[in-house]
Amino acid sequence: MAKNIKEERLRWISPVIKKELKIVDLLKVCPYSESSIKRWLKAFKERGTEGLEPKSTRSKSCPNETPIRIKERVIELRKEIKLCTQKLHWKLLKQDLNISLSTIGKILKDEGMVRKYRVKRIKYKYIRAERKPGELVEIDVKYVPGTLNNMEYFQYTAIDTASRWRYLRIFDEQSAFHSVEFLKDVIDRFGYEITGIKTDNHSTFTNYYVGTNKRSDMTVKTMHPLDVFCSENRIVHYLVDPG
Repeated sequence: MAKNIKEERLRWISPVIKKELKIVDLLKVCPYSESSIKRWLKAFKERGTEGLEPKSTRSKSCPNETPIRIKERVIELRKEIKLCTQKLHWKLLKQDLNISLSTIGKILKDEGMVRKYRVKRIKYKYIRAERKPGELVEIDVKYVPGTLNNMEYFQYTAIDTASRWRYLRIFDEQSAFHSVEFLKDVIDRFGYEITGIKTDNHSTFTNYYVGTNKRSDMTVKTMHPLDVFCSENRIVHYLVDPG
């Protein structure tokens, strides 16, 4: 295995240099691009293995770089009078040196002349809210795969989110009437009082979103049978958008 980048590059171009493989055949197993292989071969021919050393991409010159004399003056003032960045800026202005606050702060930070504050990490303890059986029952309806006697059937499912109690029932139709009948069956079979149910916004469960007979403020004039049943039995009906 190669120990550094130079050895890795040399390992891949060696078969081409020794004329054991062509570049086309090498690219079938090489993870690097064709342009990289050709660039390494050219560098090897010009300077040997030293040409395979990775070059730094850092700019060699910066036209807006702060002059060294100014940097040294900032460091000298900091050591002499121990002033903050803002006061150093004012002090340098009196000496006809207009340096921005961010530049002074960067110079001091690069020289390790800024105070390091200890940040206290706050650990949050998340407490999961415990639900009681019957506090929230999820109800959904799905198509039963296939047909029986050329008829489609639908599976209503109820799951209590606290106890994970589950009840399923098959109907030959999905409608508001069957939704109410299913909820009645769940209430009779479940051993706890149900205070809340959660469904999607399908028309079998609500007409809040799809009701066509609405007032000017877009509220539905007539309530859905399931919402009427929940209201009569003091059950909160939560809606969730399946999308």
